[in-house]
Amino acid sequence: MDGFMEKVAQNLGTEDIIRANSEAEAREFENVKSKMNEYENKVSDYETKVADYQSKVADYENKVTGYEDILSEIRRLNLKSVETNEMTNQLVSTSVERLEEYRNGGVGKDLSEDIDSIKETLKDQEEYIHKENVRVYRNVQASIVDELKLQTEALGMQNKALEKKLKGIKGLAITVLVFSLIGMSGVIAVLLKLFGVINLTF
Repeated sequence: MDGFMEKVAQNLGTEDIIRANSEAEAREFENVKSKMNEYENKVSDYETKVADYQSKVADYENKVTGYEDILSEIRRLNLKSVETNEMTNQLVSTSVERLEEYRNGGVGKDLSEDIDSIKETLKDQEEYIHKENVRVYRNVQASIVDELKLQTEALGMQNKALEKKLKGIKGLAITVLVFSLIGMSGVIAVLLKLFGVINLTF
């Protein structure tokens, strides 16, 4: 190999060798530069995608806030329903007391049967309203929890896909950097040999 390099050195002047090496080095540099620009563009694209995903996450957070508002409204309505039930119970109690007064004042036994019937009907109505309120609350809560699970899973899948893509680019960028360093060290070694700084034998 030394003989080949000596023949090349004899046929070509030192300036020609340096010029050829410089041109090769410039081509290698341009090649590495274009690849780095390409990778920078890909990274920029992925950064844009990350920003899009972050925007989607913000949208989902807004939806969650909306669901929380719905839940608070349902809770408020439940409390209002309880208040209404309490007012109804007070009204019934007052009515029952007045009916008791009438009964004690000489109204017949038929009235006491009606009072018992009214009490039973009101009790049944109260239980029914309470059951319906609980059923509605649980249905809304279950649907919100299911929706949140679906959205969380979708975000997780998108994040994993993005993470895989970024890992692939990182590995590729490191590989290109290593190969460009190897190429540059080869050019430097040839230049050092040409100037007689080191003696390489192949």
